[in-house]
Amino acid sequence: MATIVEEILDEEAGESVIREVDLTYGHDATMPLVIRSFNKRFEDVQNPEDTYIFFDHVYPSSEVEYSDLQNKTRDFARKHGITLYEGDGICHQLVPEEGLVEKNDIVVGADSHTPTLGAFSSFAVGMGATDVSVVLGTGKTWLKVPKSVRVDLKGLPGENVTAMDIVMQLNQELEDVNMNYKALEFFGANEKLSADEKMTLTNFSAETNAKTGIVNDGSFEGEGEYLKEVKIRLNELQPSISLPHNPQNVGSVANNNREIDQVFIGSCTNGRFEHIKMAAEILEGEKVQVRTLICPASKRVYRQMVEEDIMEIFVDAGATILPPGCGPCLGRHMGVVGKEEVVLSTNNRNFKGRMGSPEAEIYLSNPITAAVSSIHGEITDPEEVL
Repeated sequence: MATIVEEILDEEAGESVIREVDLTYGHDATMPLVIRSFNKRFEDVQNPEDTYIFFDHVYPSSEVEYSDLQNKTRDFARKHGITLYEGDGICHQLVPEEGLVEKNDIVVGADSHTPTLGAFSSFAVGMGATDVSVVLGTGKTWLKVPKSVRVDLKGLPGENVTAMDIVMQLNQELEDVNMNYKALEFFGANEKLSADEKMTLTNFSAETNAKTGIVNDGSFEGEGEYLKEVKIRLNELQPSISLPHNPQNVGSVANNNREIDQVFIGSCTNGRFEHIKMAAEILEGEKVQVRTLICPASKRVYRQMVEEDIMEIFVDAGATILPPGCGPCLGRHMGVVGKEEVVLSTNNRNFKGRMGSPEAEIYLSNPITAAVSSIHGEITDPEEVL
C-alpha cells in the first residue's frame, strides 16, 4: 500500500533517501548560479549525458550583462560535454518533446516549474543552485519523501474550461492544507485530459506550494495513506481567474469586466499547440483591442502554427507573435509592462513586479478567456459571449 511518490522513491513518506538522478537540467537564468556553486566543490560533471541546459528565459539576450552570462554558460557546457539548446523553446516543453523524460524518472531541474514533467508520471522537483550543483557533481540527490494529497478528477470539463481552471479550483480546495513539501497525485487526468493539458495541470500545481505534482498513468495503485483526498467535478467548473497579486487569489471571470492593456498567451503553463489553437479559434476573423502577445513554447509549436495557418490568423487579428521561449512571463524582455498597466496572462505567476512594474496588475486565466478578453479590451467571461 503506497502513494505514487512512495512507489517511485521506494520508501515511506517522511523518510530520508539518497537517490540516483535520471535527468538534470537548468536554463540561462539559473545556470550561472549553479555553475558558480559547482566550481567551488567539483571538477567534473558526473553524468553529462543526462544533463541539459536551455536558453529560454531571455533569448535572444536583451542586454550585455546577460549576453556575458550566457557565454559563460556556453563555455561550461562545452567543457563538460553537456547538450545545450539555444532558442528552441522552454525547458519544460523541450524535455518531453525531445523524449528526455520517462515514467518513474527522478528529475531535478533548476527551476520551480520542473514539476511540469510529473505529467509523464515522473518525480520531478525544482531545486536551488547549490542542490543542483551537487547533483551535477555526484549524480545523486538527497530527499525527504513527501506526503501526498490525492486529487480525483470526475466528469468532463465544459468547452471553455481548461486545466488552468482545474488547478485554480484545487487551490481553493486546499486552503486548509499546508502544501509546503507535499506532493499532489492526480487520478483521472490521464483519461480526461490531453498531454498538453496534463502538463498545465502539473505545471500550475506548483502554485499550490506543492513540492511536485504527478499524474497517474493508470499503472499506479495509489492506495497509500494520503494527507487529504480531494474530488473535483469537472462538469461543475466555470472559467476562473487569479487576481493580483497571488496565483492563489482565485475568483470568477463572470462580472469582472476589468479593463486591460495587454494580453499574453504562452509560457510553460499555456504555450503548447493545443493552447495556441484555442486562442486562434477565438481570434479568427476578429480584431484585438489591446496589445496581444502570442508566444509558442517551442519551435515545434511555432512550426505547427505555420503549417496549420494559425500564424496568419494571429497576424490578421493584430496580435504580435514572439519567438519561442518564456517571453513576457518573467518581465525581462519582450512585453515588459509599465506603471498602472493591467495584464491578463496565461502564465503561472502574478506577483508584484513579475512582468515588469510592481505598480502593474496581473490577472491569470486560461487561453480561451485571454483570447476573448483581447477582443473586448476587458476581462470577459467566454461563457457569456461564445
